[in-house]
Amino acid sequence: MGATAQSDRVGNFTLEDILPKVVDTVNNSNVITARVMARPKAWNGKFVTSNIHTNNSTQGQFFKSSETFTTAVDMNTQKMTWYGTGFGQPVAISDVEASFNQTELGQVELVKDSYEYAQNSMLNRVGSAFYGLGNGDEFDGLRLIVDDGTDSSTYAGLNRTTYASNINAEVNAASSGVLDLDLMDSTDDGASLGGLDTETPNIIMTTKSVWSLYGSLLEPTKMAEYRTMGYPKVNSFTPIGEAARGEGLMGRGGFTALDYRGKPMVRDDKCQSGVMYFMNETHMEFKSLKIKGLKTVGVKGDVVEGVYDKEAIRGTAIQFRDFMNPVNQLAEVGIFVIYGNLLHKDPRKNGKITGITTV
Repeated sequence: MGATAQSDRVGNFTLEDILPKVVDTVNNSNVITARVMARPKAWNGKFVTSNIHTNNSTQGQFFKSSETFTTAVDMNTQKMTWYGTGFGQPVAISDVEASFNQTELGQVELVKDSYEYAQNSMLNRVGSAFYGLGNGDEFDGLRLIVDDGTDSSTYAGLNRTTYASNINAEVNAASSGVLDLDLMDSTDDGASLGGLDTETPNIIMTTKSVWSLYGSLLEPTKMAEYRTMGYPKVNSFTPIGEAARGEGLMGRGGFTALDYRGKPMVRDDKCQSGVMYFMNETHMEFKSLKIKGLKTVGVKGDVVEGVYDKEAIRGTAIQFRDFMNPVNQLAEVGIFVIYGNLLHKDPRKNGKITGITTV
């Protein structure tokens, strides 16, 4: 039986011990945001474009002697286009409440808690969008990028039917929900160019349940690897295609990974149920627009314990407008802002498996 409160006499005469940290019991892992936010590229101009070739020239020919070559111009270029959008998260603090909190008996810093509460709420919402379809004013997400026309008819302004071989990803449904190594191999092969590390998926992101299903397919190998090398780890700044090793269960920061063909597979609570993404991060980037008057900030975890106070996210695409006092209110208001978009310059080099329920 759990402990109960003491008598009123004790309660009236003795202060309670308030721990100096607040525990985040709401948010779970958010690998996609950690990876995307850590490597933003500067936005330039009113929108972003990338030219792609959609076929090869047919003007070349074999010859024996002095045949005439065709000199007509036949270069075929199409333009991919991305537009900027943003997410804003206000932080509002009552001056009166902050003043109470700053007296000697204030244990948890109200201003810091309010700041980190808003920060974590923002990262949670943005993480969900990074797996989405880019609906409304949301950022483009993996469901839009890694598609073959099933969920979206266009990507970056190009029609998925017209340019299927140029922009469509390798998408396979798990037959009867079954995940096996042959299906994973065919998906990875379909998203890869043979022999080139930069032109193949470098990280796999999936749910906890699918991650465990994959682990069950190679249990003897997995156990041997963990005993000799430790759990592979991936964090926000782990280089593309790599995983940190050698520290096993000793608490190295980051997300626990399994190996598949030498690339880390991580579990992300933001990933859709039953889906496994094979992502090529070489061609993926978040373009971030620096907003006038805002400062770039990292992710703080001074008073809130949870997923966002760990090494997992050190965002550099996050901006903050400093606290300001409204003229008609005893309060301070600051605003977190993320503005730009997530883009992939070669989406055909990604893959996904859907509908996974068993092995």
